[in-house]
Amino acid sequence: MQGLLLLLLCFYGVVAFATEQSSHNEASQWLERMNQAVSSVNYEGHFVYQCGETLEAMYIRHQNGKHGPRESLSSLTGLPREVIRDSQSITVITNQNGKLQVSQQPAVGRLSPLKSLQLSELEKNYALRMGDATRVAGRTGVTILLMPRDNLRYGYRLVLDKMSALPLDLMVVDSENEVQSHIMFTDLRITDVDLASIQQSGGEPLPVEQKDAEKAKVSVTLAGLAANEKPVEFVDKPLLKEVPEPEAPWQFEAIPKGFRLINHQRVGQNGLYHFVFSDGLATVSVYLEPIAQGDHGFEGFTSLSSMNVLGRRLGDYQVTVVGEVPERTLQLLADGIKPNDS
Repeated sequence: MQGLLLLLLCFYGVVAFATEQSSHNEASQWLERMNQAVSSVNYEGHFVYQCGETLEAMYIRHQNGKHGPRESLSSLTGLPREVIRDSQSITVITNQNGKLQVSQQPAVGRLSPLKSLQLSELEKNYALRMGDATRVAGRTGVTILLMPRDNLRYGYRLVLDKMSALPLDLMVVDSENEVQSHIMFTDLRITDVDLASIQQSGGEPLPVEQKDAEKAKVSVTLAGLAANEKPVEFVDKPLLKEVPEPEAPWQFEAIPKGFRLINHQRVGQNGLYHFVFSDGLATVSVYLEPIAQGDHGFEGFTSLSSMNVLGRRLGDYQVTVVGEVPERTLQLLADGIKPNDS
């Protein structure tokens, strides 16, 4: 009898493993289809974006061309704003109190919340599983669960359109299954729309007049972090790849498991350095900036909507670590920074 019980346990263990492996393989195949779709399909639609207690409505148009994607993203709530991206530049147009403001910077990343993923790195840090079939934006969808293998990252629930494999819904949850952020399309249309008049992209159009245009380089600033203002970055999650060690007076002696340095740069002339780390899905930014005389800087931990922020002083520098990851991950990066004495 005992031998029969052991045999049954082994049998069910094999079945469970086979089922889990089948679910993993199917999820991988769907994510591969998604990567192809987001890089080749033209689409437009409305989506809502929840960050903490903030809820925003947006309208997106995306078209792929021989010179790369052309996109337009318009806000439908709050301050009228439109962001336009082509192969050359990103243009941000706002209309505040009837005054039009236009700022530009070189094209970086994508505007669309529909991103491709690097599966080879992703699978090292997340377990992939199929979830239940569902319906989003009037379309039948398949659910992919990306479950973290440790406590250094959040979990993700992704719903893909069954016909096109385009993402319809993306939810980020912590270890307590509390929602950190949520992007959901309310309608999504696959189109061949011409974006030649991309400024008329939907919502409330923002007329651009040359005499009102004020062109200025858009830069990332940290001034609002301690004041609970979330910095806006229209930056795609880059493909995970090795980059040379930065020529900066800083080095990272310890990096959280699964994360790699994928980008670094000096911003402006005031000694601000920006480092970007990724695990194939989540990204974390580390900023180091000289502290002005008499300024106490920002120390401690806070949340800005879905983004967690940790600050500390390092000599005469302010260290600010920002990312949609648990506090422990931010702390490990902050503690790993050391002066580069070489």
